[in-house]
Amino acid sequence: MVFIMCTMTFLLNSCAQDEKKLGKAVSGTNQVNSGFENWWTYHSNKIKFYKDFTPFDAHDNVVPLDTFMKQYSTGEYIVLKYMGGNSEVQYKLEKLDKNANEEIKNTLRSIAYTDYQDYLRLGKPLPDFNFTDLNGNQFDSLNTKGKYVIMKFWFIGCVPCVTEMPELNKLVAEHSNRKDMLFLSLAFDSDQALRTFLVKKQFDYKVVGNKKAYLNETLNVRAYPTHLVINKEGQVDRICNSAVGLKSILSEKEYNL
Repeated sequence: MVFIMCTMTFLLNSCAQDEKKLGKAVSGTNQVNSGFENWWTYHSNKIKFYKDFTPFDAHDNVVPLDTFMKQYSTGEYIVLKYMGGNSEVQYKLEKLDKNANEEIKNTLRSIAYTDYQDYLRLGKPLPDFNFTDLNGNQFDSLNTKGKYVIMKFWFIGCVPCVTEMPELNKLVAEHSNRKDMLFLSLAFDSDQALRTFLVKKQFDYKVVGNKKAYLNETLNVRAYPTHLVINKEGQVDRICNSAVGLKSILSEKEYNL
């Protein structure tokens, strides 16, 4: 899931006239329709919407990113990865066969919806940004302006959310000298439940509790964990769903100036 904003304006304005050609399919592309396991492994490992890519439609034409994401969101297209010149990553839509495995159809509809909702958040401020952590520290859109806010959405019962915490702690430590970077998390659970949990499990983010309604209803988050990077202007800049993805994002030059 997640996306990159830096090329969006260019793509929206000029992709329709772009004459780029589809490059070479990456390994596994020919087997992607041969069953759920092959498709899911391919999609999970190859498709990274938080990285820069050139979008192609089902007819091998470059299209605006908005058009690509709207078509993908229908759940009727799988995404294939190609490599163009100069290591350019290309994602191509391919119409899902009407006789495709039902598990692929159902899973694709779900993740395509989630990915599209994430895409729609990009470039916008986080609504109702006003949170108080377990230590009484308040964070809002005004006092975080000029900082990168690295935000995680999670809950105690989410196994992947908890499993990735040591890797996230490493990221916090690696950026501990950054005065312009804040690691903040929003959790479903009550403050008391979180305090009890954090006695046993180290998590070095600032933690805000009682946010289940905000996450599920206000933000309509459907995948946990979810990680957001909010830029210094207060806009959602990147979204991903793993510590690995977040580490990749924060290693990029724009976040290390």
